[in-house]
Amino acid sequence: MEQLTADLVVVGAGAAGLLAAAAARRLGDEVIVVESSARAGGTTADGNGLAWLPGNRLAAKGTTPDSTDEVEQYLSAVLGAPADEHLAARRAAFVRTAPKVSRWLVSSHVPLHAAKPVADDHLDLPGAKTGGRVVVSGPIDRRILGETEAALARTTGVLREALAWLPVPRNTATGGESLVAHLLHRAVANGVQLWLNSTVTGLLSSEGQVTGVTVDHDGVPTQITAARVLLASGGFAADQALREEFLPLPTDPAWTTAAAGNHGELLSLAMGIGAATTNMAAAWWVPVMISEGRASSVRTALDGPHSMLVDAAGDRYIDETRSDDDLGALMYDHSRGVRAVPSYLIMDNRHRASTPLGPWGPGNTPRRAIEDGEITRAATLNDLAQATGLDRAGLLGSVVRFNNFAAKGTDSDFRRGRPEATGKAKRRNPSLGKIDKPPFWAVKVYPGDAGTKGGLVTDASARVLHTDGHVIGGLYACPGTAASIFATGSPSAGASLGESLVAAFLAVTDHRS
Repeated sequence: MEQLTADLVVVGAGAAGLLAAAAARRLGDEVIVVESSARAGGTTADGNGLAWLPGNRLAAKGTTPDSTDEVEQYLSAVLGAPADEHLAARRAAFVRTAPKVSRWLVSSHVPLHAAKPVADDHLDLPGAKTGGRVVVSGPIDRRILGETEAALARTTGVLREALAWLPVPRNTATGGESLVAHLLHRAVANGVQLWLNSTVTGLLSSEGQVTGVTVDHDGVPTQITAARVLLASGGFAADQALREEFLPLPTDPAWTTAAAGNHGELLSLAMGIGAATTNMAAAWWVPVMISEGRASSVRTALDGPHSMLVDAAGDRYIDETRSDDDLGALMYDHSRGVRAVPSYLIMDNRHRASTPLGPWGPGNTPRRAIEDGEITRAATLNDLAQATGLDRAGLLGSVVRFNNFAAKGTDSDFRRGRPEATGKAKRRNPSLGKIDKPPFWAVKVYPGDAGTKGGLVTDASARVLHTDGHVIGGLYACPGTAASIFATGSPSAGASLGESLVAAFLAVTDHRS
């Protein structure tokens, strides 16, 4: 077995892992990044790259500066009181460190800017902001990476679907792929070793301290002795057995938009040396449809007028514009009484002609998708109910009631499009529109996810804790391998990436504080 040494081993070459590697290298550490797949990027490279980093100073001039008090007030309103002292300390560390991470990215020449017009998910709660807290990286020409460009994951999923009908210059990386590209470039250019196609097979430990890892490096068994090991490779969203053990049922890896390699191996390795876990039933819920075996978010379609979401009885049960995390959880909750997994998104032809639906642009519904049953098309609502198996009387009654609300501009049942939820007061409710123009369409909607929220218990410095409460020396973890601080709710789009970046930064700077 080959023997190597390093100051830091980072397991996982997503955005969090690459940020940790680049930051540690800047501080003089010898760093090896171990990635099981053939490309760097993970789930981040396939997404929009939004990161919730409240307290940053990137908002446009003239806007009210964010404050620590407002962020803490908002998180308390969204999440409730922390369950224990470790969670309270982690929340405080996130609020304190998020602005530092945004400054570090800017100082590292990542073209970061406030994402507009992305607001917090719960604008009716105290401390919420209509914008400025979510940041995103500007585009990058992949050719800048030189030979390293071959290691960069290409967008294939969520972002590709979102941009399928928009012009993107050739060789330009955007969204999450851009953030990964910038961090990858800075890490490798400064001497970080990147091991692709390399799987961690074990954690080395001595007297309760992690001292390194064993790795199958391109087929060569290798032992790396390291002062610190950071687990940054995601959760268990791709593993059916773990999903069935921990997540609500029914569940299926086909419903996740997370990286295909997230099978929870590192979680199991850490548990094998006594690491504690928590919140294993929670996930970053994302309502999805399935097309050609892949999950695609239907968020844009849910927001669009001339559509509504119904259960098997044909009844509406939620404000379709609620946050993804809320909606996914409520699908499971509602399904305890009436089958709502899957639910059905009902649309008229105006919606299908004007609004994107999963991987399909406006007006583009592949004939293959209709023939394969991925979407149902019918001349009448009665025919749609028969074709989908939905309760006919329930569906027709729900459409009549919904159309009445649309005519009045007010959803009296679920307050869809209410001004306090959008931060905008408009005379016309843009999310409501009658469902009355044939043909009619229906697509199954599942409580998918963008990754799991449960995982290893960590402290405010991202150090992994043992089941008896003590720190496992030398072992650190980022959410998804670690448990999220947002298990009980999501404050905003980009919360998952934001907290992972913050945890990575805390792990790298811990021993220097």
